[in-house]
Amino acid sequence: MQTSLEKLWDHKFFLFCLLAVGFAVLVSNLFGAQTANVMTDLLYVPVSGGVLILSTIIAVKFRGQSDLGRAYLLFTGFVSFWFVGELVWLRSELVSHLLPFPVETDWMYLAGYPFLLGFMVYYLKPFRMAISKKMLLHASAATVVFLIPSLYTMYSYNPNTSLLGIVWAALYPISDAIVLFPAVLGLSLFLKGKVGLLWSFCCIAIILNIIADSGFFFFDTDNSNSGNPLNILSLWSYILFAFGIYSHVKLYSSPKKKSYGNVDDLK
Repeated sequence: MQTSLEKLWDHKFFLFCLLAVGFAVLVSNLFGAQTANVMTDLLYVPVSGGVLILSTIIAVKFRGQSDLGRAYLLFTGFVSFWFVGELVWLRSELVSHLLPFPVETDWMYLAGYPFLLGFMVYYLKPFRMAISKKMLLHASAATVVFLIPSLYTMYSYNPNTSLLGIVWAALYPISDAIVLFPAVLGLSLFLKGKVGLLWSFCCIAIILNIIADSGFFFFDTDNSNSGNPLNILSLWSYILFAFGIYSHVKLYSSPKKKSYGNVDDLK
């Protein structure tokens, strides 16, 4: 288990990462959209790459054993698609300057959602007995409240677009709504004191990413502008994923640990 000094260092480093990323994006915006785009695109690579490295480490450590082991295999698949998506977006925006819709990045992002959903299902499975009907009702309500305005707003901004364009635009809010349901359940478990803060980081990360996606719909923002401050939330979601996974890497780092996925260790 972590000592108090190690926990303090982890918390300070976590806050430093959040502040540093937010500061870098905001300052880069002072020098114009192009500078902000370059800075933000370059930041996405190391933060998503760091999550991929950590998820690979813990996936190898678990070797698919237990529900958490399968969860981390799925999470590694999810972050692999999104990491490739970030690289493709970087090439498209900064190198080739070609951003058709749908771009190759959309295929990568959307392909990652089923893996993210599978990860959350297995991630929550050890706590299924702690999930009450009230939590399920709240998660369902949050999903509906998010999805209906998102779809309406998406269509109202593009009433004359082609059917293909509508379908592609709708895939993101629908995918976000699907993963929002288990994320709200996970956050509810934290608020009820069933799990620890670091465990819930993955759920908070999903919600932050959904807020960022929604911001582009509700504020009619140009989604191709990578330097938009809304992308700070997406970058923060990667940092939350990284520290959530890192906490599990440290928790299960002992070679003498025989049983993976002890629920009490996650509180």
